[in-house]
Amino acid sequence: MYQVHKQYFDAGANVAITASYQATVKSFEDVGYSEKQAIAYIERSVTLAKKAKQDSKGGQAKWIAGSIGPYGAYLSDGSEYTGAYQISDYELKDFHEERIKALIASGVDVLAIETIPRLDELRVILNIIAVINFPVWVSISLKDTAHLANGDSLADFQQLVEQDQNVIAYGINCVSPQLVAPVIENLSVAATKPLVAYPNSGAIFDAVTKTWSEEISVEQVFSTDARCWHQKGAKLIGGCCCSTEHDIARLARTFDQAK
Repeated sequence: MYQVHKQYFDAGANVAITASYQATVKSFEDVGYSEKQAIAYIERSVTLAKKAKQDSKGGQAKWIAGSIGPYGAYLSDGSEYTGAYQISDYELKDFHEERIKALIASGVDVLAIETIPRLDELRVILNIIAVINFPVWVSISLKDTAHLANGDSLADFQQLVEQDQNVIAYGINCVSPQLVAPVIENLSVAATKPLVAYPNSGAIFDAVTKTWSEEISVEQVFSTDARCWHQKGAKLIGGCCCSTEHDIARLARTFDQAK
């Protein structure tokens, strides 16, 4: 992961997101590692990103975001795109808390609470953060332009994150690029915090084979479309699944030219 992070920083990225999206204490314990070993591996994801930041070229501002994926990512069945899982708030707290603490202790600048498909899970995570008092951005997966993946209201999501003092930015990630403009435009009407948009390439995830559909041309997505998202209110723009360092380089050139 060090080399991947470095390639993205070299391409002009401002933020590296740690490889901890699916790396949870529970997932490591499921395959035979101890809790101590699991936490060490999660901390290692930060160490690698920080070293890549240090070694990368380019004078842009650079930060490390600690990735917190939803419970559905641990299940590895595509349910981060549906929210279709049964779990109590107590179990969610137990699932998320140690990873959150490990990432913060390792020195991330911010937590990326990402691809969240449902509000009850987000509330549990934000309650954990409230005790620690640490900056986060929150990004959700979508069912359509008005609803989170499980059907919860986008308006309710915005109200929740606008009111939370630890949320410094919010928006959407790993959604189809076609959803970005209307959702950002919708959120921008009432937004008082920076909006986030980092879609996937438009490919579709197959939860059975655990692969993405054929790669799609994204030249316009990370140039012309990205300028549109910015004009509609997105301030933090990037790429998620199936995007590459070349797309980030295109983004960097696009916004350099716009200055």
